[in-house]
Amino acid sequence: MKKLSLTLLCFTALNLFAQVPNRPVIAHEPPTSVVAGQPLRIVARVSSEDTIKEVNLYLAQSGGAAPAKLRLQSAGAGVYSAQIPAAQFAGVSKFRYYLDARTVPGAVTETNWMTVQVIGKTPATGSSKESSWKRPVLIGAGAVVAVGAGIAIAGSGGGGDGDGGGNSGSSDPADNILVRTSSDQANDNSVLLPRAQIVDIAGDLAGRSISRVRIQLEFNGIDGGAEEYEVKYNGATVISGRTGGSITEQVDVVGTSDTQVVISVTDSEAVDGTQSFSWNATVTYFVE
Repeated sequence: MKKLSLTLLCFTALNLFAQVPNRPVIAHEPPTSVVAGQPLRIVARVSSEDTIKEVNLYLAQSGGAAPAKLRLQSAGAGVYSAQIPAAQFAGVSKFRYYLDARTVPGAVTETNWMTVQVIGKTPATGSSKESSWKRPVLIGAGAVVAVGAGIAIAGSGGGGDGDGGGNSGSSDPADNILVRTSSDQANDNSVLLPRAQIVDIAGDLAGRSISRVRIQLEFNGIDGGAEEYEVKYNGATVISGRTGGSITEQVDVVGTSDTQVVISVTDSEAVDGTQSFSWNATVTYFVE
């Protein structure tokens, strides 16, 4: 009888252990700064074997403050986003936030706290004095914008008269996003170069227009041999480099409507007769 009870107890314990829900995985690159008076768009990718119940952001203006909760909305394909109103970080030089994701079975994953610097801080009472920081402006048929480590000029590819472009207003970014990912890897002795992948959302715009494109590239040389990579958008090279290790580069481009981003490996140094590399790219289209 005791042996039977022990067997049933072990079976029950193993069954309960097997039913522990899998925790979701949150992929998120935090912004390093935000302009005072401008809202901040937060984007995260959440993956889980179980259905996601909710994804939340918790923001605190100081270390001892109780965080305010903001729900992220699904944009499809596991992408979630939310816009933090400028009032949430008015009058401070920096703020902190973290994310959590919850599944229907009850599993929870939390990120670490992340700190964002507020550029051109204005008093909480609302001074009308203009900050010395200036927003990017249209240049000819393109624009220049600096975000994180990247600066991109979205050129027209031709001379033109330079009419100064249209007045697109100061709202940034658009409320809707389309996120696409692409990747490639090689471990071969006869890789045909250049080797390219194309990201394209032409069939997904549904009458909307592109206001900004964010491109993030993670490249790994794997074997230590020098590899050359290149990202082209709107006919211009916006990311390029040469590495024998691992890099992450990000650039934002505004002022164009091109739906295609081309990611290429243009050269690969063989090590012991083999060319080895891998990369992952995330392209975020802000549409309106």
